[in-house]
Amino acid sequence: MRQDINLANEIQRFQADVAIESALTPPASWYTSPAFLALEKQAVFQNQWLFVGRRDQLRNPGDYFSGTCLGWPYVVVLDDSRAPRAFYNICSHHGTCIAEGVGNTECFVCPYHGWTYDRRGHLTKAPLAGAMQSLQKRNLDLQPIPVSQWGPFVALWFGKSAAAVEAQLAPLLESFATHPFDNMQFVRRVEYRLDCNWKVFVDNYLDGGYHVAHVHPGLTSQLEMSSYRTTLGERWSLQSCPTATSPTSGATLDFGQRVGEHADYAWIYPNFMINRYGPWLDTNMVLPLAPDQCLVIFDYYHAGLPTADFLEESLRASDQVQQEDMQICRRVQAGLHSGIYQQGVYAPGFEAPMLHFHKLLQADFLLSAHSAETLHVQ
Repeated sequence: MRQDINLANEIQRFQADVAIESALTPPASWYTSPAFLALEKQAVFQNQWLFVGRRDQLRNPGDYFSGTCLGWPYVVVLDDSRAPRAFYNICSHHGTCIAEGVGNTECFVCPYHGWTYDRRGHLTKAPLAGAMQSLQKRNLDLQPIPVSQWGPFVALWFGKSAAAVEAQLAPLLESFATHPFDNMQFVRRVEYRLDCNWKVFVDNYLDGGYHVAHVHPGLTSQLEMSSYRTTLGERWSLQSCPTATSPTSGATLDFGQRVGEHADYAWIYPNFMINRYGPWLDTNMVLPLAPDQCLVIFDYYHAGLPTADFLEESLRASDQVQQEDMQICRRVQAGLHSGIYQQGVYAPGFEAPMLHFHKLLQADFLLSAHSAETLHVQ
């Protein structure tokens, strides 16, 4: 049954100015209502850098990769001057997606009617559609998307005005125990589909290690949890923890060699995470699919090429952690959907990064909302 929701009221139920000791978490509606998912696309995801690919996918002129982010099709290509360019992957004739997957190309040819665009997105050919001079006056080139590179990553900005990603994230780089990107080589991509709202996954990541002892016994045996620390930036946070000096035994997989001496867990608003530990770096990008479903994309990097055995052993250990998180996130979503749970509380000694996330969300919601009337949706 469809039910009206006053989105403005639900946003205001979260009080961002309350100290963490007394604060209540956002209401369950933030995690279950389609109205919030629609709002987030406009108010959150369209106004942030979203990390969609890797620099090593763009080595030579003409290299490209394509994808879809929250319904926005995109293609990123290295042009003839070796500069990355990004466009909406949409032909200006009838809206067909012109590129698919990854590859190298001299030009993009629409598979529908053969309209052709060069690496700068300019329309160069439209078979039997009229004089090119006349068509070009109508601005039928591919629509550009702001693109930026940071470390080994490629980011897109689907809104109208993009801030500088380097300036925004420079303090985060300085907060890592060691430079996170040195000598890192991409080795594997793994995708997980979770039965939970995308924010449930982010909340789990940002609970300051509170859940680790209960959900990840194999991992917690390798970490000195009493030394867990968090740092809050403007639109990021960093959780850091050294390795336990005397790791306990009993884990189903050996995490020790994988974790190394120190672990850094960085989150970049709204949906990107960087995990640096031992010789490994992995990233998590979480994308909403529905109010109660999300896709989490893991890209794994290693300092130099790992041996095949070590690679598979480490990825099995990582998969064990992800499976444990998937199970707990599914159980959280079931509680949120129950109609019994309304708002929770924070564990003050741990969950400041989660509260930070919620404050940023509400600020973007309010910025996007001009009046209660415009927020009353079904």
